[in-house]
Amino acid sequence: MDAEEIAHLHAALGVAPGVTAADLERAFMKRSFALIRGRSGAADEPNAPLDAEKAKLRAAYEKLAAHLQALEKRADETGSVVGRGRRTPPSFENDITPKAWFGDPALQKTARGAVPPVTASGLDDEPWWLRFDDWRVNTFVPPLLLALTWALTVSPLGFFLRGFHVWMHEFGHAVPAWLAGWRATPLPFGWTPVEQEHSNFVYCGLLLLFVILFVAGLRERKVWPMIAAVALAGLQAFMTWRLPEHRKEFWMVFGGVGGEFVLSTLLMLSFWVQLPEKFKWGACRYVCFFLGATALVAIWTRWSDVYRGIEEIPFGSMINGEEDGAGDMNRLMDDYGWRKADIRRNYHLLGQGCWLALGVMWLAFAFRLDRLADWIVGKGGTGRE
Repeated sequence: MDAEEIAHLHAALGVAPGVTAADLERAFMKRSFALIRGRSGAADEPNAPLDAEKAKLRAAYEKLAAHLQALEKRADETGSVVGRGRRTPPSFENDITPKAWFGDPALQKTARGAVPPVTASGLDDEPWWLRFDDWRVNTFVPPLLLALTWALTVSPLGFFLRGFHVWMHEFGHAVPAWLAGWRATPLPFGWTPVEQEHSNFVYCGLLLLFVILFVAGLRERKVWPMIAAVALAGLQAFMTWRLPEHRKEFWMVFGGVGGEFVLSTLLMLSFWVQLPEKFKWGACRYVCFFLGATALVAIWTRWSDVYRGIEEIPFGSMINGEEDGAGDMNRLMDDYGWRKADIRRNYHLLGQGCWLALGVMWLAFAFRLDRLADWIVGKGGTGRE
């Protein structure tokens, strides 16, 4: 290529002469994302112009990347240095190790001419509070949100959140039923009708959601959604095909209060987990953490009083009152042989386990131990820039 063509490619990609391969890739990703974002929501516009623009941008990127590779090869032969006084190691250009699969999108390398995926998390102009690798967010935001939530929940304003807490309780019944292949409909007024017979619609529908989550994580090279999808699919298979009917029913009954503890904790733990971009999780995770925290604080406060004997065990049901023998606590005692002491102790231990899980997760990210996971999947030694 002559100097004029190279200058044209630099202008098309918005890079300066002497650009390195990593900087060129970063510039190409930003330009590509700008094209997509500029056309988002324009459903009435044809796709052909956008595809043509993307094709031109990609062609310019590939030509300039090939030119840099040629210069690099020549530099290896002559011993000279290319680009800003430093030379990019040749192995980076064709990196298809776990670094490329699970690394920072801004640092992912081209795998044999393929264009790396465009994600907002790799952009330099992304707000700091949306970044999953920002130490300030991971360390200070969760405790501050938890303190705010605790103050709100124990105040008179906490009354307005009770409807959500009831729904969380009903989802606690519904989730074990769904995992067991049963139809369940969690209703927000304290009732979850369950059909205790196998439903292929429920089983296949839930499995399809896990597959979608796995594929989305695979396409965006995010390991945690893939791990979650495999774990949930395995749990679903075990509960559906291996668990006896009476144990399925037990977990559905226990899952009312248990779900208030576990599901709210999972919502809070997901604050630190980077999900695929289509979930818009960078902002939504704040809302989910807040809602999960309100439910966890409320149920922990109540059952701490129950454990200490300040408050009685909540027998009966919300709809039929305390005399309803089909209430969760009644069934735990009548059908499964639990004593009052067992109910108090087991739910108290479950709550302690939830707080312990949150504490371990916070410490891991506060002390940046999550970088150890990056190193394990092949990112060690590169760091984040």
